[in-house]
Amino acid sequence: MAKAYKITSDPFFVNGSITETGANTYTANEISLPLDSLNQEGVLVHAVYFTSSEPEQVPNQRTGVTLEVSATSKTGLIGANDANLIARRQLFVSGGAAEFSGPHVVDFIGSTAPYQESDNLMIVATDNVFFAIKGINNTAAASGQFRMVCSRVKLDAAAYAALVTNELTS
Repeated sequence: MAKAYKITSDPFFVNGSITETGANTYTANEISLPLDSLNQEGVLVHAVYFTSSEPEQVPNQRTGVTLEVSATSKTGLIGANDANLIARRQLFVSGGAAEFSGPHVVDFIGSTAPYQESDNLMIVATDNVFFAIKGINNTAAASGQFRMVCSRVKLDAAAYAALVTNELTS
């Protein structure tokens, strides 16, 4: 059986950072990928790692920070059922009258272990990804960073066409 792609580079990093435009406001940044679309090149994502500000400790509130990386631009947070979601992490803190629990990771898609070149979260065929953040019940804007471990791949014509069509119509 023929493979739809061949890895053509050693692993490399794509990094990004983001700060909400206002407290608890969905904010997204476009991150460029170093691709050669004329040669049907894509990026194989091996792993995504996140860091962020911690949710605030607000009495009698559940506060949170959600970070996600997707292959297409979105207007709000997406879930695991969205085919263009690459990775996601949600932290939360539960507040009582004077005591707090957390931060806890409650929703995670990605990797916390050291990556392996055989790991495959997604193949991206367009030359960008989108990094988004949204806080929940915080009084100040949250910020976050990501590091995506990738390799360049050469896609066959059918796979390249299918991936680009999916990404451009989603």
